[in-house]
Amino acid sequence: MKQIYSFRALACLLALAPLTACGAMFGGGKPDNLFRFGVPEREGAPLAVPSARQRPIALDRIRFALEIEGDRILTSRGESVLYLKDARWAAAAPDLFTQAVIRQFDQRASGIRLVPTRERIAEGMILRLGIDRFEARYAQGAGKDAAPMILVSGTANLIDPVSRQPVAAQRFSVEEPATANGKAAIAAAFDRAVLRYTVQIVDWSTEAATRTPLQGDRNG
Repeated sequence: MKQIYSFRALACLLALAPLTACGAMFGGGKPDNLFRFGVPEREGAPLAVPSARQRPIALDRIRFALEIEGDRILTSRGESVLYLKDARWAAAAPDLFTQAVIRQFDQRASGIRLVPTRERIAEGMILRLGIDRFEARYAQGAGKDAAPMILVSGTANLIDPVSRQPVAAQRFSVEEPATANGKAAIAAAFDRAVLRYTVQIVDWSTEAATRTPLQGDRNG
């Protein structure tokens, strides 16, 4: 997956995808239903102006586990895993998740200036996120009409840009029940889970970055 270079450009691009739509499967046949998850953009919100008082955080490429890094929707039941039939994300899950993180920072962290990792920073931190579970989990032995629980879990690390050593680390996990065992209800539960998860990420990152002295302060 290529490096995300322009946060604003990515947000604008992915915003063009409909919440639900139909797209042709590769090779023809019945079209898949396409779904989107993320953090809604606030209508009429003014464009944030960077300030010298903001602490920079460079958002590294978000890494997803191999089985969930594409556009397919993973389900699990016990030790068995399958992809949801006739349903896909409107874009690769890491791209949609990156957009959600960007928007959550814009809306909740006025004291943070989010920058791409290609922009070298001597102060601030690098935020490295990894997602290892992103699935609709069915209870073992549950009936065919039982709704799944959405599970999103992973790690967050704040890295010193000079020493490249972690200064703070945390594991996060969110569970969100689907209201029904249907594609639209499952996608909506993913949407709610990502909203809750990114709130935790942004709040933790802001608090951890604020309590960590800037490089200039440490040298002084």
